[in-house]
Amino acid sequence: MIKQHTIPKALPSNLPFAQSPLVLSLCLAATILSPQLQAQTLEEVIVTATKREQGLQDIPIAMSVMNSEQLSQSGIVGLDDMSSHMPAVHITEATDGDQVFIRGIGSGVNFGFEQSVGTFIDNVYYGRGRNARFAFLDVERVEVLKGPQSTLFGKNTIAGAINITTATPKENFESYVQANYNTELEGRELTGMITGPLSETVFGRLVAKSYEDNGYVENTYIGEDGPQMDTWAARGSLLWHATPDLSLTLKVEKGEFDVVGRPQMIGKASDTAISLYRTAYPDFDPDFNFERSMANLQGPGSRQGEYDETDSNIYQLTIDYQLDDHTLRSVTAYTDYSFELFKDADYSPLEITAQTRREEHKQLSQEFVLLSPTGQTLEYKFGLFFQDTDLEHHEEVDISLSNLGAAGLPIPPLDGSSNHTFTQEGESWSAFAEFTWNVSEQFRTIVGIRQSYDEKVMTNTTFMGEFQNPTEPDAFLCQVYSDALGFIKCFTFDENTPNFDNRRTEQHTSGSIALQYDFDSSMMAYLNLSNGYKGGGYDESNRLASVENEEFDDETVESLEIGLKADLLDRRLRLNLAAFYSEYDNMQVSTFDGNSSFVVGNASESRVQGAEGDLEFAWTDSITVNAAFSYLDAEYTSFPNAACNAEQEASWSENGPCRQDLSGAPLQFAPEWSASFSAEYTRSLTEFWDLQVNATANFMDDYEVANDLDENLRVGSYWKMDARVALHSSDGHWMLALLGKNLTDEKVLAWGNDVPFGSLGFAETYHMQIDPPRSFEIQARYNF
Repeated sequence: MIKQHTIPKALPSNLPFAQSPLVLSLCLAATILSPQLQAQTLEEVIVTATKREQGLQDIPIAMSVMNSEQLSQSGIVGLDDMSSHMPAVHITEATDGDQVFIRGIGSGVNFGFEQSVGTFIDNVYYGRGRNARFAFLDVERVEVLKGPQSTLFGKNTIAGAINITTATPKENFESYVQANYNTELEGRELTGMITGPLSETVFGRLVAKSYEDNGYVENTYIGEDGPQMDTWAARGSLLWHATPDLSLTLKVEKGEFDVVGRPQMIGKASDTAISLYRTAYPDFDPDFNFERSMANLQGPGSRQGEYDETDSNIYQLTIDYQLDDHTLRSVTAYTDYSFELFKDADYSPLEITAQTRREEHKQLSQEFVLLSPTGQTLEYKFGLFFQDTDLEHHEEVDISLSNLGAAGLPIPPLDGSSNHTFTQEGESWSAFAEFTWNVSEQFRTIVGIRQSYDEKVMTNTTFMGEFQNPTEPDAFLCQVYSDALGFIKCFTFDENTPNFDNRRTEQHTSGSIALQYDFDSSMMAYLNLSNGYKGGGYDESNRLASVENEEFDDETVESLEIGLKADLLDRRLRLNLAAFYSEYDNMQVSTFDGNSSFVVGNASESRVQGAEGDLEFAWTDSITVNAAFSYLDAEYTSFPNAACNAEQEASWSENGPCRQDLSGAPLQFAPEWSASFSAEYTRSLTEFWDLQVNATANFMDDYEVANDLDENLRVGSYWKMDARVALHSSDGHWMLALLGKNLTDEKVLAWGNDVPFGSLGFAETYHMQIDPPRSFEIQARYNF
């Protein structure tokens, strides 16, 4: 068990975050500072969660919002950085893909899965994590909507939605250049932006960013650090006011995201595994630290070492047309990306297994939305949505049994490689409507409905072939690896496979009902009932050729949320509270079997309930305090046939596959308590310089990383502390800052799993991914 701190969890006086140094400091400051000091008024937060601009406090949805200034002050460059500042939100990059969880609900690592949390950038849905690698380039605002969002955002939002708005062209000239340097990672970041008029009716914006670092995990065996990043992205956008009623916005974006090395190590190993590893590297020592010891088989061609390379392109045209007092919006987008990664799939100094993945994904989407005028007794929105996707995923796994034999295992020296190809074409159609009936000045009801149709057609093929060159099937290798070792079977799933349908269609009706009551202009309460679904599909990772497990069903949810939003003390205090209850049916789960394949299926039922809140307090004209918390009770209510963990597999003596009953067990990434506290202090130092100081403390309670609830992959409660000191020139041109991240140098497990080949002596051995250590970043910016 990875344990960072032991923190009392009693309520209310011993709340786990009550002992935070930041909280104690704020309480002390409250007794010192005069309550008579004049305080500022909090600014209204404008969001687009309802597909039109609206005040955050007017929307009956639990949300967390960060604007561009907050993202910059916290040194946030991606969704995973941001999630640590938002209780009940967990985002991390796992071994091969991204994991996004809200309130304990998310998708496991399987390239056939869609997400439980939908990501939307400028009103475009991005169904694959790689699409959004550069989502934080020149961002204006990030909105995290919690709970099902099926009416306006559609499928795959059963846990929530991330709604990102990028900056648009401005009518006045603006530009800046910003440089950051990270001392621990030797990270170098450079960003430049320019925007302004190109003519009386055309306005442009161009932004570009590059980033490089040297990594933070040392490979002591081969003497390299990782993950070393080398990325760049650029976006150009044009806004044309063609007529007083018609405007068009064109956006073009391109990026490359290259990584060398990885942040995984073997953090825990059995005595048998340790002795085997030491035959290759006598100094091998399993430890959850910023060191690893791995050696790779040769990569594709003549390449050596681990890498992960992604190229992406985005083209988007948004048209807004005023039809009298209505607005008609058209959003057309085409995105594509390709990636290739090569990794040490056994995570050890033994050169046993290497994995290469290549993927190409193309997506075309079109949405039309008609918005009625506001301020009427009846307001409405109508929409049509279409999406076409094309996915091709290829994997090669090189397996050197010769090296296992050389390590002392009685294994035949048969080296081979699996060749695996998964293709899928998909179409989605939906129509939606939302009506707001303003019954009175204080009471309104909002009803939404969406009708959806989804279709997927797939092929899935795996065969064994020549080592590091598996172009043709080898019947002998197929037999050995399938029958003798039970690792990989040779198969094909397509339209000709008996008792199998490679075409899947779904139809769903989803929606929501909200009741909202305004006590006055500064306080409202709401009740929200909603449902939603995540599309079913096909298991990309089915290496054992199980016909009954190749297809998994759609996942559904029914949810209830009640909340209160208020601006108090003459708009100096903003308070939001919500309580929620959700029931999920047929949850999609993916569990590694400890050898070579993932067991994919649908859990029977789960329940998520809890409460959360946030506040912002303008204490004085110079001091602003923020706090947020989440209490979460998320568990499987029925899951009698879950896959076993490594220890259970080792002791299993019954016929058939090992199974455990997880009914009543907690969900992944669902800490009981999580919280975030921050404070900002500003003052004028001289006639020419202003001082800004920010401090943040984020708390996370115990949570499970593996969905088989292996206690060796459980994370203990921990705190992370950040702080920033900045100088701003009074004329608004210069900014100089020093940012400290993870100041308590916590070693946090972000992701982990069993290493392969548990049945050959590697049971109860785990690879683990560690978050970055304490680091300091220097930031400098000049606004022209």
